[in-house]
Amino acid sequence: MIWRQKQRGGDSSTNIQAQVVQYGVSYMDAKQIAMDVFNENFSKLSQNAHRVAVERADELTLNYLSELHEREPAAIENIEDPGVQSDILEAQSGFAKSGDRDLGEILVDILVDRTARKERNTASLALSVALSTAQKLTGAHFAALSALFVFKQLRMIGAGRPEHVYERISNYLGPMRDDIRGLSRSDVEYLAALGCITISMGSIAIHQTMQQTYPGLFCEGVDVSSAPSQPSGAPEDGPESVINMLKGTPAVTRSLRDSTKFQVAAVDRESLHKLLDDNGMLEHEEVLNKTLTARPMNGDAIIEELRTYDPRLGEIMEVYNSKSLPNCSNTAIGTAIGHANLRKVTSGAFSSALDVWFS
Repeated sequence: MIWRQKQRGGDSSTNIQAQVVQYGVSYMDAKQIAMDVFNENFSKLSQNAHRVAVERADELTLNYLSELHEREPAAIENIEDPGVQSDILEAQSGFAKSGDRDLGEILVDILVDRTARKERNTASLALSVALSTAQKLTGAHFAALSALFVFKQLRMIGAGRPEHVYERISNYLGPMRDDIRGLSRSDVEYLAALGCITISMGSIAIHQTMQQTYPGLFCEGVDVSSAPSQPSGAPEDGPESVINMLKGTPAVTRSLRDSTKFQVAAVDRESLHKLLDDNGMLEHEEVLNKTLTARPMNGDAIIEELRTYDPRLGEIMEVYNSKSLPNCSNTAIGTAIGHANLRKVTSGAFSSALDVWFS
């Protein structure tokens, strides 16, 4: 059976749905190759165990090829590559031994990304290791890697208000609440031992990441009532001077949180650069970049807003902090697994290409 029912049809598209697959000879060849490799390696099992293993391997292969066609159709040619075949067998073996559908979905996502890469580089090597490592993890481990991915590595494109960030975090991590509540300190040490994460002395709190990633969304605003009447426009001018000087231009807007105050009209440095470039104001970029981060919102207030938006996030953040995840970072292996788990939890709605984190 197909685990993710997705149908995106059109005049020039080919659909894979339920048990009906139409892809042509190359698809059938690919399925045969994958199952031949599996059968050759699992032929020594007892009759009943072999039957169950083949059924599970066939199920994973069907879902793998369906997802491959959806995301990386041109990569089907890579199935004849020995390295890719070895990794297909690794995924089939993992699912054949457990029959765990959650694990199966994660293996499929990792395997699709792996199949798209024939070159021997960090991404392909990390994905190969991730296929074997994922089989050694539980739901709590997967949730921890995804939480690190969301809180430390993910930037929400197009978020124009704090609520947009909260909504996506809720959609991504909310469903993992029950899994992450089972996380222990020994689980965190285990993830480090497997090479999924690194643990450092320094820590980065959730609110700090949000302030750094979206400074324009998590700022208090600037009160210009006491600003100098004639700012110099020099880099050493304070935020009040800069805002007062540029008030009335596209670079300044009313504060999102206090209508009596003002702020830079951008979410982050990248969007600020585009705004200034579009409006011929690049000469002000240096002072506006400093102003953008000059009045950060109180960290406790950010956490309280998150908790109020979705109480599940409050529970997740408590575990995240109590198990020292602010001191942890995903490795390339952990990133691949956390990314795949996020796709699994959102049924593919989270669709950012893994290449963004391996470039």
